[in-house]
Amino acid sequence: MGFVDLFKDWGGHVFSICGIIGGLFMYYRHDKRIKTQEQLLNDLQIKQYKKAEDQEKQAKVECNILSGNKGSRRVRFYNSGLSDARNVRIEILNEDKLEGVEGIRNWGPYELITPRNGSREERIFLCEGHTDVLQLRITWDDDFENNRSLLQSPQL
Repeated sequence: MGFVDLFKDWGGHVFSICGIIGGLFMYYRHDKRIKTQEQLLNDLQIKQYKKAEDQEKQAKVECNILSGNKGSRRVRFYNSGLSDARNVRIEILNEDKLEGVEGIRNWGPYELITPRNGSREERIFLCEGHTDVLQLRITWDDDFENNRSLLQSPQL
């Protein structure tokens, strides 16, 4: 019995075994790649959930200047975030450089500004030759963090 006879008898089995081993190798390699991708997707999804959860805890207090009659303005502080803003403090950064602006006094602190419909208003009056910009630092506490702040320069 020679090599050719041995190959005829066992060659098909050897190739079948090699095919099965190769298939298993490729399956495990592909499975490992899929699991790595699934882990990355899970991590991204967890980050997105955490980010959404953090945004639900955040308030965002902003300011608008609304025109009134004969040089009067309403300065409206509102919360565009999703959480309540507590202990809202307003600091007027250019108070010593304001010219022609009357009615500015210490604004706040406001105990609470709720999201959506909550706001606080202050009135100011402008004289001829008034300063164009009001520079504000708005600081508040919310469920996300204390002493969050926003610098804003609304135009008068």
